[in-house]
Amino acid sequence: MQLSNFDAQLEHLAERLLEAKDAEREATAARIEIEEEILILVPAREEGSDSRLLSNGLKLKTIGKLIYKVDLDQLIQITASWPDAFKPVKTEIKADDAILKAIRAQRPDMWREIADAVTIKPAKTAITVEKK
Repeated sequence: MQLSNFDAQLEHLAERLLEAKDAEREATAARIEIEEEILILVPAREEGSDSRLLSNGLKLKTIGKLIYKVDLDQLIQITASWPDAFKPVKTEIKADDAILKAIRAQRPDMWREIADAVTIKPAKTAITVEKK
C-alpha cells in the first residue's frame, strides 16, 4: 500500500511526537532523581526558601511549602462562632464556564448582553498519539 505524502508526513510526525514524549518522561524522571539527591544534601525548610551561591556561579534555591487539605463543612461548623478575622475559610466567586458556553451556544440574545464582559481566547490544543 502506497502512502500519500500527507499520510507519510503525518505518520512521521506522530512517531516523532511519541519519541519526544518518551524523552520528556525520561528527563522528568532524571530531574526528580537529581532534586531528591540535592534535598539529601541541602534539606528544604518546611515552609520558606533558602538559597546559596555555588562556587561555579550557579545559585541553588530550595523552596518548602505545606498544602492544607480540610473538611470544609467541619471547619465552618467548628469556627462558626470565631471572629471573622480568624475564620480560616474564604468564599471565591468566579465565572461558570459551562453556563457561559451554554448561553453563547443556545441564547444569542442573552450572550449579546454579556459579551462585552467576557473575553474568550483559545486554550492550547491537545494532541494525543497512541500505539495500537
